[in-house]
Amino acid sequence: MNLTSGLVGAEKTGAIGWLIWDNPSKLNALSPGMSEDALTVIEAYEADPAIKVVIMRGAGRKAFISGGDIKSFETTRADPEAARIAREAPGKLRLKMLNLEKPLIAMIYGYCLGGGLGMALNADLRFASSDAQFSVPAALRGIAYAPEGLKSLVDLVGPSIAKDIMFSGRRLKTEEALRIGLINRVVDAETLEAETIAYADTLAANAPLSIKASKYFINQLGLERAQRDDARMDAMQREAEASEDFKEATRSFMEKRKPVFVGR
Repeated sequence: MNLTSGLVGAEKTGAIGWLIWDNPSKLNALSPGMSEDALTVIEAYEADPAIKVVIMRGAGRKAFISGGDIKSFETTRADPEAARIAREAPGKLRLKMLNLEKPLIAMIYGYCLGGGLGMALNADLRFASSDAQFSVPAALRGIAYAPEGLKSLVDLVGPSIAKDIMFSGRRLKTEEALRIGLINRVVDAETLEAETIAYADTLAANAPLSIKASKYFINQLGLERAQRDDARMDAMQREAEASEDFKEATRSFMEKRKPVFVGR
């Protein structure tokens, strides 16, 4: 599945679409062009009815994403205008990931730092190996982290813990990351991939319209009351109630078998 220029991989295994940050010589650091490539992959998976769940990971087991490619900063952050342009593609990718109607899981080995943690926060769920490390070293790099990216962090861990992470730039190990709600699950590195796939397969077998509605509703509940699209939420609820999948769930329960959902 050749959708990118080389530093972002795309693979399909059954109902799972994989997005792979593939820059291992730099511990999968985010280099210029990677966000554009990732956006292409996500858009392809969004349009593919065979893909039910998307998992993103870093190549190898040393890092999910170790941060931004610091060597590129002299160009991409040479002045405020260059920095603004450099933020555009990651911003578009962030919005696409957050609004993707299919579940997005970040499978995290090793380092998940800076922009890597920001990327992981775009996912719905984060499963991490027991040796993973997390930080946002903006205060160590002289960077004012974009407020859009910080919102996801604040929503997950609250403002006080977010301030601790941002002010100190310190690294969190998995035990603390799990305790504060930054990640959903800690798994031994040897079994992380298998457990993530098994979980994704469970989601892929569930009713797509229900998952789509739940994701949209939960995202909407994070907005101020006046910003919510009540009409769309009502329409999505009625669509699910009138769907073939709703009827299939009832039939399969009566017939004592697993339902087979088709997404309509």
